[in-house]
Amino acid sequence: MANIRQYAIDAKSTDVFGRVMCSARNHHFVIDGPVQNGCPGEAVTPPEAFLTGVAACGIELVQVIARELSLPIPT
Repeated sequence: MANIRQYAIDAKSTDVFGRVMCSARNHHFVIDGPVQNGCPGEAVTPPEAFLTGVAACGIELVQVIARELSLPIPT
């Protein structure tokens, strides 16, 4: 049977319009909406955070498969 992983995150509104405080495990980070929406735009935006997560998943998967096949791990 497959090992099903579970994750827990949290995202809360702040007193700054368009700013969200996010948490994953014991890591905390800010995500801002874009300036075009009247938001601060100082931190990464939701689409940037999402796409970064997708890219990180792909890179981590390549590294895991390379290690399992005893191939050099690309950097």
